[in-house]
Amino acid sequence: MNTGKIYFFGVIAIVVLVLVYTFVFTGKKDSYTDQITKFRVEKDESFKNLPDSPIQNREVFQRLAYFPPDPAYRIVADFEPIRDTARLKVGRTDGTTEYMQRFGFAVFQLSGKAHKLLLLKSSEDDGLFLPFNDKTNGFDTYGGGRYLDEHNKALEYDKETGKVTIDFNFAYNPFCTYNPDYSCPIPPTQNFLDIPVRAGEKDFQDK
Repeated sequence: MNTGKIYFFGVIAIVVLVLVYTFVFTGKKDSYTDQITKFRVEKDESFKNLPDSPIQNREVFQRLAYFPPDPAYRIVADFEPIRDTARLKVGRTDGTTEYMQRFGFAVFQLSGKAHKLLLLKSSEDDGLFLPFNDKTNGFDTYGGGRYLDEHNKALEYDKETGKVTIDFNFAYNPFCTYNPDYSCPIPPTQNFLDIPVRAGEKDFQDK
């Protein structure tokens, strides 16, 4: 069982070479939708072509499935720090557990409701990690939830303004969605959104 860290800084090991220019100015500034589309195309190409891809049947793999880009799912949230330094025990899909640093809460409005999500870090030096569930899980999206993190600009904390930018258009599946040999962190119960989040990556169909 592969128990490596299966959020995006695990994915980064696969895709960083082909994604690095996606958010860099290269003479022409792409639109928001163009940036998301380019990111997705490059991720698909890396999953199909790179030997460390989590896809089991790369020879027949074509592309992942996504919701259309929607700027309404790019949220600027208020940040609430956590004074309690106790680490959170996080379960994994193989039955093991790990402990993560509780960094703070992102507080925001979406679809007419107030929400509060827990931001995590695997260690002091790691970027922010936001595993979450929503009402699309088990229907349009993977039943075990999806992830956001700092490495693909989906999650950005601005210490000066006290704001957290969350872009659900970059929500992605854990590796265990594609391959049962991987072990993935399970979103904590406090990170369940009582709304459907129709943004980001959909469930994976191996065909």
